[in-house]
Formats: sequence, structure tokens, C-alpha cells
Amino acid sequence: MSTVKKPNKVTIIVIQDDRRLFSFKFSISFFTICIVTTIGLIIISFSAVLLHNRLESINKAELIAKDEAQSKPADAKKAESEVNTALAHADKQTYSLSIENFAARFTKQSFRYSFLLKNKNSQNATASGYIFVILKSEDPGLENLLVNPDTSLLNGVPQNYKDGDPFSIIKHKVIHKNITVQYVYDTCEIFVFSNEGNLVLRETFNLKH
Repeated sequence: MSTVKKPNKVTIIVIQDDRRLFSFKFSISFFTICIVTTIGLIIISFSAVLLHNRLESINKAELIAKDEAQSKPADAKKAESEVNTALAHADKQTYSLSIENFAARFTKQSFRYSFLLKNKNSQNATASGYIFVILKSEDPGLENLLVNPDTSLLNGVPQNYKDGDPFSIIKHKVIHKNITVQYVYDTCEIFVFSNEGNLVLRETFNLKH
């Protein structure tokens, strides 16, 4: 039984003008390595060109964005500042509240109050925020101050406005609550804060009969 032996070398024959012959023999493995290496170098070169072009595009885009930001006209900056100022003061312009029909009475270890909170905004926009009640006494022998809900004060004004009782109204709403007390106080001061923490209403009522 005969077998065909596979060639393991490649022969390259060069014929010059004077008909001289030159031959070069290479192993197939060496020839394969040369071809693979050549293809690899072509792929690497092509990838490097693509990466270089992409980086240049990104740098150009960043430079354009930077130039646009630096060349923003003064009028546009002024307009933006005016809009921010208007938004900052919008809360004070929107809230127009009043307290009507205030009523209060002391019972045994309890103080009950109620009032009508009215939203006087002509556009009937919803008003919401937080309410505090501070009871005060003129008697030096008593605990002369009670804050409800409890919070810290600065110059007699609640500081952590979100500690207050929340409310939300469109036109009007009856606000009422019972507070546990140990003494009979002389005045009731009501503070109303907006959702943003601005003091939009402050009224004091005499509890003396």
C-alpha cells in the first residue's frame, strides 16, 4: 500500500532577464508565520488609525463645547440670573393666606383651638406648608412657653419648619387640634411656613377672658 507524502517546503523560483534561475526554499510553517504576521500588522495599523481618528473627533467636540460656553453672551447670562431671581421670590408672591374665626378653649390638661385658614390667591393655586402654635404666659411662676409641634426657636421663631403640622389647601380649610397642657396660657401665636420654609403668616391671639 502506497502513501502520498505531503510537501513540507515551498520553493520560489526567480527568473532574471538573462535567464538565470534562482530558487529559494522555505518551510511551510515559516511561510505560514510570515503570512499571519503580515495580516496581523495590517489589522493593528488599521485599528490604530481608527482609534486616532476617534480621539481627534472627541477632542474637537470638547473644544467646540468649551468655546460655546466661554462665548455665551452677557445678555443671556443676565436673563438666566433674572429667571433664577424670579423663581426665588415666586414662593412669597404665590402665598397669600389669612386666619379667620379663631376659637380656643382650655379644658382639664388640654388646649383646643380651631381657625379657618383661607387662601386669598386669585388664581386658586394650591398652598401647602407647615403650621406651628406657640402658647405664652405672662405669669413668671409658670412655664411661660409651649411650642407645638416641638422644635427649636430663634428670636421666638421656629427654625426647623418641617417639624410643623403639614397642611394643603386650595381655597380654605378648617385647622383644629388638641394640645396637652399643664397650665392656662395668655396668648397663642400661630406661624405658617411655606413648603420652601418661608414664613408667610404670623398672628397672635389673646386667650384672656
